[in-house]
Amino acid sequence: MAVIFALCITGCASSSAIGKDPAGGDIINLRFVTYDNGSVPLDAKEVIAAANKVSAEKIGVTINLEFQSKEKINLIMASGEYYDMIFTSSWINPYDKFAPAGMFYDITDLVKSETPALYESVGEYWDCAKVDGRIYAVPTLKDMGAEDMFRFNSDYYEGKKGMTIPERMDFAQLEPYLAAYKDDFPDKYPLAMDKSGVAGYYNCVQRVVDPIIVIPYGQDTPKAVPFWECTEIMDRYRLLHKWYEAGYIHPDAATIDSTAADKTFPVRAGVAWKGYMGYSNPADWGFNVKTSVYDGPFLSRSSEQGAMTAICAGCDEEHATAALKYLELLAIDRKFRDILGYGIEGKHFNYLKNGTVLRTATGSERYNTKLYQTGSGVNASVESISEDVLSDPDQWEKVYEGYRQDGIYSKTGDFYYDPTPKEDIITALTAIYNGYAAELRTGTSNPDKVIPEIKARMEKAGLDELVSDIQEKLDESLRK
Repeated sequence: MAVIFALCITGCASSSAIGKDPAGGDIINLRFVTYDNGSVPLDAKEVIAAANKVSAEKIGVTINLEFQSKEKINLIMASGEYYDMIFTSSWINPYDKFAPAGMFYDITDLVKSETPALYESVGEYWDCAKVDGRIYAVPTLKDMGAEDMFRFNSDYYEGKKGMTIPERMDFAQLEPYLAAYKDDFPDKYPLAMDKSGVAGYYNCVQRVVDPIIVIPYGQDTPKAVPFWECTEIMDRYRLLHKWYEAGYIHPDAATIDSTAADKTFPVRAGVAWKGYMGYSNPADWGFNVKTSVYDGPFLSRSSEQGAMTAICAGCDEEHATAALKYLELLAIDRKFRDILGYGIEGKHFNYLKNGTVLRTATGSERYNTKLYQTGSGVNASVESISEDVLSDPDQWEKVYEGYRQDGIYSKTGDFYYDPTPKEDIITALTAIYNGYAAELRTGTSNPDKVIPEIKARMEKAGLDELVSDIQEKLDESLRK
């Protein structure tokens, strides 16, 4: 750790000033490493230059923004390579692993004294960044909870069949829609399914050792259990198997990598948020799409850590303050936020009359990033999918109001399980699970037949020891 810390100190101290800000001080240039989401936008340099022109003038700070892979970010953290700001989350560059280890800068006091507007903007969501009461990263305000939904061909179901697609439904209530399509097209399969299963179907639990040991939502006293002890998960596996046998799911689903290229399925699943329009462009599918939420919103420390920005622990206070001021500008200046979010106005996107933005063909091809990669989603303008299919510019107010009204909140607090001491057991259990996983989550296998096999094998591999250790650590965390 000392070596890594020293390397960070050396790197941060060498971050160079590139000129003078309008007030006469040095313009501080920061290395900002974010997740690439699978590709680097082609016009990144041009967009960053445009953003730097604004931020240099407003706060005397510019950035070198790097879109890096998960593997490269892991390497940066392992080697102690210099950075000023870096993407961290519950799923990539895990915050709850590195913050307690002293890898990130303690911003608890600095964010309040130097960037009060940033502190105020995050509000109640600072809790997900607290480790023993201290804050080591800035949460990115976006979809902080998981909402799971079915996506219907509304031309078929509401137009041709006269069926109503409600705003919300239970998972099991999908069955009549699948049956109706199968009756009309006996040789086709209504539910899009690949080997990953139904999108979001597992979000009704918190995954401690994903997906083997879980904590169901809604418990007054949280308890860690093997997945087969969760009634909701088992009911879904049984339904999926029933639907598979009824011919609603492709018989080869467990071996299909993706169904994205096949636009004919009348029902798909997705994970998004209230008002999300990305599933609803008729030009993408050849028909109108309507969504119905079947689960959520579920909110937990893990979901709220979906995207965060941390500062190198070795940075000096000047650079840490500059980083916070940059994040503050992203959080309060919408026009500036839209540059990193969408690119250059007139080239990569345009503003529509209702205040939303529409990407151009160039923007879609050359700077098509996700908002979470570069800052607050809430402060960016909302994206519409066409001039005819407009999004609600006040979408995020309604999303967060939904969290307050309908949110299903975890009661595990800031619990995080360190798997390191039990890695051998976890590796063995994961290998067992992977032998059954694809067939189980696609409905191909009967859960009441295969679960006893899985259970017996996992118990021999140390399952009970792992569950006991997790529960002990959970109880300790809840007593704090």
